[in-house]
Amino acid sequence: MLLLLRASRLSALAAIAVIGHLPQGSSAQTFSPDPGPAIEVNQSQLSALDRFARGQVRDGQVGNISYGLWQRGALLQSGSYGPVQPQGTSQASDETIYQIYSMTKPVTAVGMLILYERGYFDIDDPITTVLPEFSDIEVVADYEEDGQLFTYLPPNAPTFRQLLSHTVGFAYQSKDRSEVDRRYIALDVANAPTGDALVSRVASVPLMRTPGSEWHYSLASDLQGVVIERLTGETLQTFLKREVFDRLAMHDTGFFVPDEHQSRVSSIATLEHGKLTHERPEDLSQSIQEEKYFEGGHGLVSTVADYHRFLEMLRRGGRTGPIQILRPESVELMTANAIQYKGTAAPQRGYGSQSGLGYGFGVSVVENPEVAALSAPKGTHYWYGALGTWFWVDPLNEIVFVGMIQTRAPVGPDMLAATMERVNGPIAAQNRATRSSR
Repeated sequence: MLLLLRASRLSALAAIAVIGHLPQGSSAQTFSPDPGPAIEVNQSQLSALDRFARGQVRDGQVGNISYGLWQRGALLQSGSYGPVQPQGTSQASDETIYQIYSMTKPVTAVGMLILYERGYFDIDDPITTVLPEFSDIEVVADYEEDGQLFTYLPPNAPTFRQLLSHTVGFAYQSKDRSEVDRRYIALDVANAPTGDALVSRVASVPLMRTPGSEWHYSLASDLQGVVIERLTGETLQTFLKREVFDRLAMHDTGFFVPDEHQSRVSSIATLEHGKLTHERPEDLSQSIQEEKYFEGGHGLVSTVADYHRFLEMLRRGGRTGPIQILRPESVELMTANAIQYKGTAAPQRGYGSQSGLGYGFGVSVVENPEVAALSAPKGTHYWYGALGTWFWVDPLNEIVFVGMIQTRAPVGPDMLAATMERVNGPIAAQNRATRSSR
């Protein structure tokens, strides 16, 4: 048993910021391609990408798939295969509605950065200025087999930078991982009925690690959603709709689906013993979804066309035409590796110097393509959703890719790696192209 550790703690102010509505956003913006040289991706690569997507449906790996590849704002290739719902007559398209789960996280991070730019908080302020429930949170040092915890006070309160980069030390209610996860499960943290209840339950359990010491995928994005709601006095849905979705003409993105569009919602398939089984589409109506609070870590629905608009805004440095969502500096902050190392770094839950990856605010960042085994240049950022949606943005080659499927079982091969390689070629070739462009 470890001795009970104690360290001095930076006292945190617990005053909640003044609540108020933000000014209305500008009108929606349509996209036009950037002027630039001829497109480098050749027809052979585009054909390989489409054959791969079509083959996933033909071979029974997924129920349907929809994808799009853009370069400098121009659509290079898109494809949609399979029925929206197994008994329906509609075929998938770039307007099929998918549950995007953790692809909600980058959107919530953008919401946080909007408030950061408007002076609601400083990136290195303690989160206790908005979430005072964490003022006295401790860190697990050790625990006994009977679950008894030994904790210590961290030297500093968690910051918004750490909350955005998943380095606070929270867990994610994952089975058979840690004593903190098990406590989350006992408290049913994932099913907290309100944002305030979520904060209360999470704050009653010590942190897994000292804030800032380690990356760990966690409930941090859900807590970001609570921060946005407390600072604005609005629901996360209302805030994101006005500040992001309406301004980017993302009309099919939100936390619920209007009744007239329910038929456009993709079914969910599960691959078991080589056979796909389909679930009935979930009820995503507004009345059902408003029975619970809107969570910043998951819950959004979107389409390939809509999510491309969001990513294209990021690729262009936060602006599309006259519509500016974020400043370029904020986009750079979001998409740069936020995990800091001292000396020789050890792997941090898969996101250390030995993984070839870093993590920004809501996105993974490719640091070393060869080590990461991804055919994409350094600086490419990406993320997934639990039901198989995925994306990547390649700033070097000005490429945006969005892919969407709905399946509860892992699909082989890895969709991100497979589609990157069909667009960029083998990893070694991509690395040579990256080095020659520097």
